[in-house]
Amino acid sequence: MRAGTHIDRCGRSRDLRHKTGPSPVPTSGILALTALGAALLVSAPAHAHHGVASLGVAGPEGPGTALETTSAMPLPRLAVFGMLKTELVPFQHRSHAEPENKSLSSFNTAALGFGVLPWLSAYVFQPYNLKVQDGVGANSGPGDTNVMLSLGAKWDEGLRLVPEKESLDELADLHVGLWVSLTLPAGPTNELDDRGQPFAPDMQTGFGEPSPAFGLSLLKQASEDFTWLGEINYQHFFMHRYPTTVYRFGGETRVNTALAWRAYAAGRFRADVSGELCFLHLQRDQERGTDLEASGGSILYAGLGVRASYAGFSAALGARYAVAKSLNEQADQQGSEGLEMLRVSLALSYSIGL
Repeated sequence: MRAGTHIDRCGRSRDLRHKTGPSPVPTSGILALTALGAALLVSAPAHAHHGVASLGVAGPEGPGTALETTSAMPLPRLAVFGMLKTELVPFQHRSHAEPENKSLSSFNTAALGFGVLPWLSAYVFQPYNLKVQDGVGANSGPGDTNVMLSLGAKWDEGLRLVPEKESLDELADLHVGLWVSLTLPAGPTNELDDRGQPFAPDMQTGFGEPSPAFGLSLLKQASEDFTWLGEINYQHFFMHRYPTTVYRFGGETRVNTALAWRAYAAGRFRADVSGELCFLHLQRDQERGTDLEASGGSILYAGLGVRASYAGFSAALGARYAVAKSLNEQADQQGSEGLEMLRVSLALSYSIGL
């Protein structure tokens, strides 16, 4: 789930008369979801030489969304969603890495989503990545295809699946999202650099093995114009045999929180501003079963974004900066999370109901 993606949607149909939510989720269903989540949390770390898929939904009358923190709102039933997103990541140059500093990465993603049921959405993400290293060369190509299912629920006198129609009052309920995803090894892992040698594992655009991930998100409108979002997710990578080594990227845990402000709304147009804090913890990479020094650590990003939407179209621009970090053997790291100059993203999306 690495090609940073963000999903938003056009306004859902509303029923302004009274609450008509479905029956509460049975206890067995809640236990099943809890068991699924626990199993994935145990078996699902992640690596971070790539972007992250995040899901968000917004309509002119509905809750706000952030740029990186996943929203708990699903797509409307039978809605079709498309998105293009690019994230530019220039890295700080360090003297110890001369003359082979990793200078730039660009994570680009095309996404397609579909509202299967009012409370169940399905997505496919296809990344196309660029990685540049001084004196070594540039590697560009497709990343690993990511398939995802997202389930939406809400707390309304008990936990209930999201209904097909919600009144404005119901949209103010606490919404809960649960998603699972799996990347498929579509990206290459044996590309050659300018010297005719295989790129290092972190310079390849694919990761060679499927990687499962799991996320839980919360959304609550604090007022008509302010929405709070929270999220935790975890992803795992397996050992893969590259041309020159056997390598596994470290597990990744993210904890994000955001506040979205509906700054302006008129008719079918809306402009939101969001502020975010994104915590990232990376486990150490492993080579031939041994933990590697100068890998892994913890980073706190602060982000600011703006989103403009009209009907089903949306454009979002955002930036994130590492405001605090504790990297393992930090003086020896370069070209990894926490050592960017800045992360800048642009996303364009469109959603239409069938």
